[in-house]
Amino acid sequence: MLTLNAITGGIRDGRHQYYPTPNIEARSVDSEMAAEEAAVRMLRAYGSISYLRLLDAAGTEVREYRRGHFFQLTSPLRDVHHRVVAEDLAARTAE
Repeated sequence: MLTLNAITGGIRDGRHQYYPTPNIEARSVDSEMAAEEAAVRMLRAYGSISYLRLLDAAGTEVREYRRGHFFQLTSPLRDVHHRVVAEDLAARTAE
């Protein structure tokens, strides 16, 4: 079982820090492919997320997902982002 944790950056105690986003709960996912899709959907839905941490059952960080990964040619998030956007557009036009 893998978990996606939302991380926010901002000024805290007089300096810039990264900390867990308090109002967004961690999401459980079954695989890295499901994590990539959930990461894309979370990053698109919540502007307050700086990046997402993918943790395994032991709490070890497996991967990080950042907004900039949407645009990197070698990132798997780029393809997932294109697919999610296409699905969302198709759902809107079908309504």
